[in-house]
Amino acid sequence: MKQFYLLILAIMGMATLASGHVLYAEYPQDISADSEVDVWITYGHLGGDKTVPDLSVAEVVSPDGDVKELDLDEYIDGLTATVEIGEPGCYILDLQMEPYFFDPKWYGISSDKELTPNYGRGLMAAESGDNYDWSSGEGLEIVPLVDPYRLEAGYEFQAEVFWNGEPIDGYYNAMIARTPSDLLTIQCAVECEVEGDSEDGEISFELTRPGLWVITFFASTVEESGTWTATSDDPEGHYTQGDELEYDAIASTAYLTFWSG
Repeated sequence: MKQFYLLILAIMGMATLASGHVLYAEYPQDISADSEVDVWITYGHLGGDKTVPDLSVAEVVSPDGDVKELDLDEYIDGLTATVEIGEPGCYILDLQMEPYFFDPKWYGISSDKELTPNYGRGLMAAESGDNYDWSSGEGLEIVPLVDPYRLEAGYEFQAEVFWNGEPIDGYYNAMIARTPSDLLTIQCAVECEVEGDSEDGEISFELTRPGLWVITFFASTVEESGTWTATSDDPEGHYTQGDELEYDAIASTAYLTFWSG
């Protein structure tokens, strides 16, 4: 299965392992209740280059289930926002990028036309992990099975992945985007810590060392057709904003960020 995903990514020139893109958010490891926390969101490259993510959804879900839209500003090829922390619990950054349309015929390949939405989550545990397993039941979601509060190296991290509420197969990798000792520098991981196939959306691996972990999950293609209206011009000129594009399948990617001590 791994070879299949690498082939698709190489053809598309897109997300994570092939081109180096990783949608994640950086924020402090220790977060207190009744405070304000600055976050930095990027769609960065493994080698250090970064790009500003084009987000269609940027929200924070508080432990009581309240959802607030993030007020975003551009900063160092990314986006910044301030999250207001109230009661103790896990505040979840809920992100979604504008989809991308891909037609293999552009490259002389006969295959389905695909819509490729990317989703991101960040677990911000403030003195508690309550609410860590929040799920919207929509899109591609990595839902943790372990409390992220005070996770430590050596612990087993477990999660389930769902597409519109149903488990889905896929391939995943996990890397460390930052270690606790480099909080004043902007870095990005250059290699994966773990990787593997996932049956029925199950993810399980050992946290090998402290740091800000980012899991990437490439979901199996969903044979679901539809029509998408382009939200911007394709950089390669294949379509323009406003075009109605019919797709045969959905190839989605999800990212999950959390700290391990």
